[in-house]
Amino acid sequence: MDALSISADAGLTGEATYPPPRRAWMACSILALGSILAFMDRGILSLFVVPIQRDLHLSDTEIGALIGMAFGVFNAIFGLPIGRLVDVGNRKVIAAAGVFAWSAANAACGLAGNFAQMFVARTAVGAGEGALSPASVSLLADYFPPGRRGLPMGVFYSGMHIGGGGVLLLGGLIWLSFGDRMIDLPLLGALHSWQVIILCFAGLGLIVAPLTLAIPEPPRIATHRADQAGGSSFRETLRFYDEHRGALVGHNVGFVFSNFALHAGAAWLPAILMRSQGWTLTQTGSIYGTILLVVSPVGAISGGLLGDRLVKAGHRDGRLIAAVVAACGLGLAGLCIGFAHSPWLVVAGLLVFTFFSSFNLPLGPGALQDGLPNKMRGQGIALYIFCINIIAGGIAAVMVGAMTQYVFKDPTRTSEAFALIAVVVCTVAAIVLNLARPPFRTLVATQIRPN
Repeated sequence: MDALSISADAGLTGEATYPPPRRAWMACSILALGSILAFMDRGILSLFVVPIQRDLHLSDTEIGALIGMAFGVFNAIFGLPIGRLVDVGNRKVIAAAGVFAWSAANAACGLAGNFAQMFVARTAVGAGEGALSPASVSLLADYFPPGRRGLPMGVFYSGMHIGGGGVLLLGGLIWLSFGDRMIDLPLLGALHSWQVIILCFAGLGLIVAPLTLAIPEPPRIATHRADQAGGSSFRETLRFYDEHRGALVGHNVGFVFSNFALHAGAAWLPAILMRSQGWTLTQTGSIYGTILLVVSPVGAISGGLLGDRLVKAGHRDGRLIAAVVAACGLGLAGLCIGFAHSPWLVVAGLLVFTFFSSFNLPLGPGALQDGLPNKMRGQGIALYIFCINIIAGGIAAVMVGAMTQYVFKDPTRTSEAFALIAVVVCTVAAIVLNLARPPFRTLVATQIRPN
């Protein structure tokens, strides 16, 4: 049997024939649009922290739980079975169903009247979004050959910060237009303006879900020796991780720590700018939103391209090398944001933090595309997201809020809490990722087959 032969039952082909570039880039663009919408719906609460706290009578810790824990834990838990479905089912259908589900749940967030209702709705948003990344990363790996995945991965993951920036910019402008008031809507009655804005963004899912369903499903291409065995259970995937724990566990742990800083920033940077710098909600949305929109695509595409360039130059651990650079940049930027007294230095810190946040995003999943068999990619990405969301997504926002509330005991010192956390976690990330490089080189060298 040829190294790339695979049983028909597995749904994989050994033919390294990828779809035409035009079709591949159309699919990438639609998936990136889904990513933009996901992070709009995920990040909109961060913009309205102040009015939500006031109207629902929430503490900083409760806000942190809504932004981080409620979303992150359920996104992680539901992602695991969804990842298994991605490895055996129709990936575009799974992604489209996720878009519809989280959009409906985000509408429920807009109608919530207390902490409990908002918490339940946010868990549903997290569960729905658990479908997008496993399905998209698996699809992109079968649309583009290994040496050319960095750019499409960068485009897909730039959607995250474009969505985060777009919701800040558009949400801030809509807030300025509506004002802080009650609005009467047919059937729904009187709602706060922030609730109406959340409902508007939720409605975009009715456009994106059908587009996602229109993506052609590419054939699954076998690129690893393990693909010869056919389908893979979650137990087999865990066994593969155990056999290559130095590479894969080290990879996940390192990226968990670097993403800790990303999640803390996504949850609290808008509030930090308003509390520590005295910016208005509209100023925060306009300035920070513009930074995200302009800088994040450059960062994500730069990270993807640098990873590809290093791999093509013979560095099988090239994406991990780039991730170490990103961790160092994030830590330094966090310090600048936390302790700078000049508004211009704070903006400079935001620019650097935003660049390396997006620079880092395609590297973790891209490395897993290189190291995992095709039949394990959905589960591997889901496990990666599980680790990040349970630890980083579930704890980072709460930790910043709790440190502000119980250690500094001053809302204007949220920036210092954020900075201290960012420096510690990014230092750990750089160390762990560097230690994972040698075993990751071995994994890629022994497992991957030429395409």
